Amino acid sequence: MARKKKFAPNDNNLAIAYYRFSSHSQNDASIDQQRELAHEWADAHGFKIVQEYEDAAISGTTDARPGFQQMLSEVAKIRPHTLIMWKTDRLGRDKYVLAMAKKKIRDAGCEIHLLAEHIPTEGPEGVLIEGLMEAMAEYYSRQLSQNIQRGMDYNAQHALYNGHKLFGYDVDRSTKKYIPDPSTAPFVQWAFKEYASGRPLKATMSPALALSLSKTCTFFSGISSCAS
Repeated sequence: MARKKKFAPNDNNLAIAYYRFSSHSQNDASIDQQRELAHEWADAHGFKIVQEYEDAAISGTTDARPGFQQMLSEVAKIRPHTLIMWKTDRLGRDKYVLAMAKKKIRDAGCEIHLLAEHIPTEGPEGVLIEGLMEAMAEYYSRQLSQNIQRGMDYNAQHALYNGHKLFGYDVDRSTKKYIPDPSTAPFVQWAFKEYASGRPLKATMSPALALSLSKTCTFFSGISSCAS
């Protein structure tokens, strides 16, 4: 059996960099921090970053990322020595996406350098560690999704604010519970009464929507005459 050829990066000092943050507990400053660290490492090791790619507020579980896709389409043309990233999970949080992306990047003669994770390139242990890093990236994403869903289910069961404003309701900031909104609750109550009295839903909502937009009528004693 032929021995697998050892990976040899392109013989130049060119580098590209990829930055990403998801919408969970992160913001644009996260990309700024990643960029700063990438440039510090490149300067210290004699590399010139010739292209940078970024995806803001996009999950790593999908490959539908503009910056990610642009990088994969250009890496074979640029043929840099190194791709600089903060961690494995910046490239993706799905093992299939990661495998596809890494193959395309390495087929272009570009090695991957992770600023916050050290994966040995010599010896078989590097394959094991890299696989573990990829698995951990996907595990974290799935666990986070499960925890968020659990919290949303709990909020719904206890009538707590779930991140979405409901028409006719406000939110008590101290208890996180929905409470009637004085400015819109009477309108909702009127619409329910009209529908309960036998009036068709479409006929009920047409004047109701007009009232909610115009702000020329009140939702109190005069609402019936305004709607007629």
